[in-house]
Amino acid sequence: MPPLKRHDGGSRASGRRAGCPAPYRHHRLPLHFVPQGAKLHFVTDSASTDGGLRERKRTATKLAIITAARILTAERGFSGYTVEELCENVGISRRTFFNYFPAKEDAVLGSPADEIPDDLAREFIARGAGSDPGTVSDSLLSDFVDFATEMMDRMVMSRDQMVQLKLAVAAEPRLLEKALRGSREAEDTFAGILSAREGLAPRDPRIQAALTLFTALGQRAGPAFFAPGNTRPYRSILTEAVNAMHEVIASSSPLTSPSPKDSE
Repeated sequence: MPPLKRHDGGSRASGRRAGCPAPYRHHRLPLHFVPQGAKLHFVTDSASTDGGLRERKRTATKLAIITAARILTAERGFSGYTVEELCENVGISRRTFFNYFPAKEDAVLGSPADEIPDDLAREFIARGAGSDPGTVSDSLLSDFVDFATEMMDRMVMSRDQMVQLKLAVAAEPRLLEKALRGSREAEDTFAGILSAREGLAPRDPRIQAALTLFTALGQRAGPAFFAPGNTRPYRSILTEAVNAMHEVIASSSPLTSPSPKDSE
């Protein structure tokens, strides 16, 4: 595949390859990171796109709690406010808060179950249609850049708030420990999204390789985007990282698998 250029975001096809599992409702994509590899799931403006009225209201309340908790944490530090102050900020009762989250740190971190907007997930999966069964679609990398960039564009918090939040999470052992525990679940779920798109099993080596690549690309692009003084758009930073990775891989020939005899 040639190096990436600006992609117009158009869908390649509306269907899915035969045998590809139907898109499921909740999706997660780990993109931004705090120290030691812990992943911080960010909230997007997605409440208006999913489910019926009751579900949309519940999603909107949950996102409001998460957003308020993160902004307060960024501004005051994790210990700088109480659950009561958080509830007052959102306009809910303590009882309502605990219907959504068991503790304040859970509200700050969100969860791997915080869904990517359905329209983005469906489009990302649909763009994998049309390729031959058993193969990886040739637009996977460019579609990932479009997908990740749109997620960033929909992020509720400002860049400055996100930077302060990441620093607050890194400084709080309880938050960091929970963030680390959520990483594996988030990766497994995105493997399921890739599986639905490519028509391959979640544990297929190609799906796992793509997951590893996307995680590494996010680890590189996220900190660069949030770095103080950065003026480059996220798409530019992520595309540069993708093209650098592509150049390294394309410069080498495929390796020959060792025979069972060689492995002895």
